[in-house]
Amino acid sequence: MLEIKELVVNYGEAQALRGVSLQVGEGSTVSLIGSNGSGKSTLVNSLLGMQPISGGSIVLDGEEITFRPATARPELGIALVPEGRRIFKDLSVRDNLLIGLHHPAVRRRSDVSLAAIYEMFPILGQRSRQVAGTMSGGEQQMVALGRALISKPRLLVLDEPSLGLAPIVVAEVFETLRRVTEAGVTVLLAEQNMRKALELSDHGYVLVDGRVALDGSGEDLLASEEIGRAYLGEA
Repeated sequence: MLEIKELVVNYGEAQALRGVSLQVGEGSTVSLIGSNGSGKSTLVNSLLGMQPISGGSIVLDGEEITFRPATARPELGIALVPEGRRIFKDLSVRDNLLIGLHHPAVRRRSDVSLAAIYEMFPILGQRSRQVAGTMSGGEQQMVALGRALISKPRLLVLDEPSLGLAPIVVAEVFETLRRVTEAGVTVLLAEQNMRKALELSDHGYVLVDGRVALDGSGEDLLASEEIGRAYLGEA
């Protein structure tokens, strides 16, 4: 479904991505894992058309989209749950969700209703009129996820969904993501919580200094002694 080939991104004279290649198959969940500054968010921003690309290509379903503008990505069926959630805190839950349908092409394509989102996230239905900024961090993350899912994305991209959340809320967020992946949504997940990400994933890519240092199935990477020592804090 998605193929990124030899992607290069520069910030001035510094290289943020150094020839990154990866694949995401339809219906699969793929993780980008690595420490802060490894290049995860740069790759996400490049995929969403929000970061200029110096080299390489991005291909979606056989169509090269490398230089398509960011405004065209929703039309392609790519939806983002951004780092920090970026919901509209002064608007209601309902209005935040409906923002996911603002693009005309998305409205034409999507047949996902508010009722379907409320069925997936009952708390959002119960609090549909509540001002989103008064909700907990975990509930706000559900709003951001619901906003993306109402667009019926072909590819759901999440950038650090557990960032800044308490451990009990992180567990709740990943359980929510598990329900989403079990529903067959194709997911690309950039995440510092490597254990949680790999437990959820069919395949994972480990980024180090803007390069893919290692990749494999989520199960194999979790079992890897190298990953355990370097990233999971295991002796």
